Amino acid sequence: MANTAPRKEIPVSMRFRDEDLAVIDRGAALTGLSRTEFMRRAAVHEAQMAILNESVIRLSPDAFDAFAAAIEAAPSAPSPKVVERLQRKAPWEN
Repeated sequence: MANTAPRKEIPVSMRFRDEDLAVIDRGAALTGLSRTEFMRRAAVHEAQMAILNESVIRLSPDAFDAFAAAIEAAPSAPSPKVVERLQRKAPWEN
């Protein structure tokens, strides 16, 4: 009996320059991922960003006015914790 279950994965073939593949392989090794998984994640992330960048956000006039007021308002004072962290030296500066 033949297996008629739908395929869950579809292979994709791509061509890369040697130097590009070396960068991809280094990134994959640094993250502990296979080349395939590293490239799949990168491609899906880029696709999601492209979709998000083209998304339309609809607001009522009142909501838009509130949004505009919030981004045009003077920034609030940073919390003491933020000030302290910004004043710390980086580990490589010690």
